[in-house]
Amino acid sequence: MNTVKIDKYFRGMIAHRGLSGIETENTINAYVAAANRSYYGIECDVYTSKDGKLILTHDDTLLRLGMLNIHIPSYQYDEIRKFTLIDRKTGFLSDTLTIPLLKDFLSICKTYQKQAVVELKDNLTPSDIDQVVADIERYHSLNDTSIISFNDKYLLYLRKNHPDLTLFYLSSQMNEKVYELCEKNRFHLDIDQKAIDEATIKRFHLIGLKVAVYTVNDKETAEKLIKMGIDFVTTDILE
Repeated sequence: MNTVKIDKYFRGMIAHRGLSGIETENTINAYVAAANRSYYGIECDVYTSKDGKLILTHDDTLLRLGMLNIHIPSYQYDEIRKFTLIDRKTGFLSDTLTIPLLKDFLSICKTYQKQAVVELKDNLTPSDIDQVVADIERYHSLNDTSIISFNDKYLLYLRKNHPDLTLFYLSSQMNEKVYELCEKNRFHLDIDQKAIDEATIKRFHLIGLKVAVYTVNDKETAEKLIKMGIDFVTTDILE
């Protein structure tokens, strides 16, 4: 299996949780697979473990990817790294697939010169968020990283304490409240593909803000969005 090629002149494709259309999401394999291709950026999801390690997983349980009904953040990382995940290619648990750390992801992005797109999930404290920024500075680059979140409080904290960061507000819908939040705090927008239109893209561009969409796996839809002027497209399989 390989990626589905789209407009070769567009340079804003983001690999969702790594190349998750081919490899198991949020694993080293998925990140390296994306890094070896033409993606502008690679996205990951950050939680914390019980002992405060920054771990990469979209779900807070292992039901979907590890066939275990456990709450991942309730375990220390030494325990978490022993849980095996399902290989997307075979459908079986694999000893080589485990939950990595944020620093592993950032090191890959630095090595392959990719934009790191870091999504902050639900259980983070202000000190956790500060550690995310510290890890980015240590293992990659603040200039080559975007932080995204559905949690506006996280983004407001970052804007106050780390004002130069590139921040995207994640939203499933578009309304005046979303626009005003972004305009006031200089948040770029990362929005559900079904909730965006060309007028909104232009409106954000007029105030110097960018617009990304998630998660687009249909070639025609992606190319339509590109013609509308979208800046970034998050995808599992398009390239």
